[in-house]
Amino acid sequence: MNYKNLLTLILIPVLYVSCKEKQSTVTLTPEIIQPAVKNLVTAYGPTRMVRSVKQAKNGDILIASYTGLWRYDGKMFTNITTALAVPSIWDVLEDKKGNLWIGTKDSGLYYYDGKTFLHYTTRQGLPSNMALQLFEDKAGNIWTNAGGATRFDGKSFKTYTSKDGLPDNGMNTFMEDKSGKLWIGTRGDACYFDGKTFKVFKNKEGKPFHNVWSIVEDQKGTIWFGAEIIKEFKNSTYYMDGAPGLWRYDGTNYNKVSEMSASAIMQDKQGNIWTTGAEKHIGMSDWKLLRYDQSSLNNEKPAVTEIASIDKMLCRIIEATDGSIWFGSINGVYRWNGKDLTNFQGKEDQVCHIDQKQSWITWKGSMKISAAEKHVGYVSISKGELWVANNRLVGGAATIDMNAMEFADKNDKNTPIQHLQSADYFDVKRFPFATIEISQVDSLNDKTVQISGYLTIKTISRLVSFPATIDIQNGVLTANAKLTIDRTNWGINFQSGKFYKKMADEIVSDEIDFEIKIVGKK
Repeated sequence: MNYKNLLTLILIPVLYVSCKEKQSTVTLTPEIIQPAVKNLVTAYGPTRMVRSVKQAKNGDILIASYTGLWRYDGKMFTNITTALAVPSIWDVLEDKKGNLWIGTKDSGLYYYDGKTFLHYTTRQGLPSNMALQLFEDKAGNIWTNAGGATRFDGKSFKTYTSKDGLPDNGMNTFMEDKSGKLWIGTRGDACYFDGKTFKVFKNKEGKPFHNVWSIVEDQKGTIWFGAEIIKEFKNSTYYMDGAPGLWRYDGTNYNKVSEMSASAIMQDKQGNIWTTGAEKHIGMSDWKLLRYDQSSLNNEKPAVTEIASIDKMLCRIIEATDGSIWFGSINGVYRWNGKDLTNFQGKEDQVCHIDQKQSWITWKGSMKISAAEKHVGYVSISKGELWVANNRLVGGAATIDMNAMEFADKNDKNTPIQHLQSADYFDVKRFPFATIEISQVDSLNDKTVQISGYLTIKTISRLVSFPATIDIQNGVLTANAKLTIDRTNWGINFQSGKFYKKMADEIVSDEIDFEIKIVGKK
């Protein structure tokens, strides 16, 4: 037998399949999940973070929460994802055919037809399993923000990234206008997409809009969005021109109509514009639910009414068919009926308020090669809550006062504290507060848990995960943890070896170590 010819016959189909795979995207069949347990039904809504609220075609309210996807029928709340081992859910979308799409923070996408779940992850072509935003365009394509602008046409995924002209791979929102142009808010510059190219949109001074979280087109075709303006970009750092605000684009000019930040925007049937946003600084000041009167929307400063002020982060806003306004928050879902504000949070969780005097965070930074030149200091927790259910930690959130940063050694003169608070590092003047928001707690043993959550510094939110020891006795929760972050993930690039060519002893380590002690009391 001629083994050389036999080997050739064996390799030909292998090489052929290999070449075909390189030429086209291979889409694997999604995982099929048949619910085998009964959905949880309760008189109360979710008690933890609600990132998104939508209304289904049958009138039910859909609530995307860290505890699952909930459906409210006007009387009872049903967790329709009880059967799934699902991490935090960020968004939900009912497509034109009435099927549900569910976006998660680290488990990809789920598709639900009312009976069966299909699960899409990186195995099926998603570039990332972090799919936080969902949008359906007029052609029926599903868009999400998995490692860029990712489009699903029903068969396969296509992702646009910075290599294709997208300004930033971190996506916040999508909106398709009446002309079919797709507007995209990113954590960098905002842009729009005509199907072929991405174009950054700018104000009359030629400055781009930064970190846009919400974009809507009103009934008259005017575009509304919340954004910051970039003053300059130097040494891999953005320098902003003033605070974020509400902007309006009439097809010709971009005008700032309010200094209030607008992280979520919606127009109701009467034509009023609704927004949510922090009054001053994210993490510290109250969040406002505002209504801009439709009769004055074209004015330089439209008339605005404050509907609610809440000391929790407020998320997506919708108007239900009955005219009520729904929005998510850090501790559940709210409804405004025109007179009263209802929080559907139940009594299942116990809230422990963080004791500022007994809680502290120690930080440590250093030069890259000089062990002697280390800086150790403290930063204060200004406020926060921990949520406990069945005597175990299930969530929480805390605000960190960056103005209260100090060195442990009062004689540390190598790096003035003012330098750490400057734009080179934490830019405390513009961003006086950082926040951490716990999204998931997994038990490792009787005393140790793995905490996952989002750390926000300088408006940049990144997922962090770290172990912690937890002790709960007589209504007092004590937590101890250690966390190390790469500061460049939050845009703190000063003298980083990743961005600058300097002498080795001039390079500042990218790692910052934190030791955390938290005491929470009922």
